[in-house]
Amino acid sequence: MLEQWLTRWREGRIGWHETDGNTLMKRHWPRLVRDSSVLVPFCGKAVDMLWLASQGLQVTGVEISEVAVEQFFSENDLEFVLTDASGIGCYQAKTAPIRILRGNYFDIDPGRLEDGAFDALYDRGALVAVAPGERPRYVEQTRRLLAPEAYRLVISMTYDDSRVSGPPYSVKPGEMLGYWDDLECVTSRNAIGDSPEKFRRAGIEEVIESVWTSV
Repeated sequence: MLEQWLTRWREGRIGWHETDGNTLMKRHWPRLVRDSSVLVPFCGKAVDMLWLASQGLQVTGVEISEVAVEQFFSENDLEFVLTDASGIGCYQAKTAPIRILRGNYFDIDPGRLEDGAFDALYDRGALVAVAPGERPRYVEQTRRLLAPEAYRLVISMTYDDSRVSGPPYSVKPGEMLGYWDDLECVTSRNAIGDSPEKFRRAGIEEVIESVWTSV
């Protein structure tokens, strides 16, 4: 999976990237205590991190692709300082409360993070990027990185995966609740118009994008 992800970034095949950020996230994100820490797994170069930082939050993205990380900083005119955190490279923005840990998400040791567990999770492109057999491992690692009462906002996609395969992968509601039984689906929409071209080529007419939040 990791090599496939790196290859897609090197070749610019990033049909999941949203240039203007995710509208549904902005609509449903709550007002958190200022300086709360937010974890953004598999962040790519998501501009949603800029929006979260503008809400007074401390944002930590995790991304294995160096191409994605450097594009995030260059495209948003952000200078950074490169240090070390949890044994992997840490790109810390100089003028915004944003850092990106550049490495394998599964290698992050929560015990080595100086600022402790995260207060919130924003997952728009992580769970749906993980193949079904690896998803329980992803969820367990995420639990280890979050504080017990952390707020969670997870965006899923559901479609007929007998006609086309991921990534992004289809995650059915029952599976989502099997991972986090306290999440609630607050809204859904047909996002076929914003989905990668391969879905339309397969004749799929519905890609249901759902927002799940902790109660």
